[in-house]
Amino acid sequence: MSDKIFKNHNELIELLIKRGIEINTSEDRKFAKIRLQHEGYYNLINGYKNLFLKDASKDEYKKGTTINEIYSLFIFDQSLREIFLRYILKIERNIKCLIAYEFPQKYGHDNYLLYKNFDSNKKDAHKNIMALLSDIQHQIASRGSDPSINHYLNNYGYIPLWVLNNILTFGQISKFYFNMKQNDRQNISKTFKIMDSELESLLKYLTSIRNCCAHNNRLYCF
Repeated sequence: MSDKIFKNHNELIELLIKRGIEINTSEDRKFAKIRLQHEGYYNLINGYKNLFLKDASKDEYKKGTTINEIYSLFIFDQSLREIFLRYILKIERNIKCLIAYEFPQKYGHDNYLLYKNFDSNKKDAHKNIMALLSDIQHQIASRGSDPSINHYLNNYGYIPLWVLNNILTFGQISKFYFNMKQNDRQNISKTFKIMDSELESLLKYLTSIRNCCAHNNRLYCF
């Protein structure tokens, strides 16, 4: 396999022309160069070229393909991520608040690290619960300098779940919900008028989509 040799913007533009992208005028070339400077060849071209390829094995583009068309798809996907992320963050906040209300109400404000307070009847329960507890402990240890975390640890020796929520990821809070006892999960899922198994699935998929959006990965073809 040959090495990937560095190419400057002008060389990359010539490569795109050779592969069939129409860059015919000085304005076309200027636009292409600005987009490569701002977005990068890998993110823009490699990320969004597939819809425009006539022969993927040769990176040969369909007749009439322009940088502007590829960039338009890039912008569309960016807007799509922003919309999804905006509303997923609202769902994340809502789920965190519901769990932070339901769980301490039943088990106390400092009992989220007790194995017995989770559902040990589910498949692979021991592995999943232990992984969750380990994740939470690691998150607390790694965020010791956070003012709110530091305050509660130094003054009270524990962190209430409603404070801990601020440093738990959506993935971690989704796993928290997954490992809760069924009756506890149902008390939360009925808020949305759905079954707890449906909410489990939704949280799993929304976590993947949130991560896709947050890391600027392609969403339109996710």
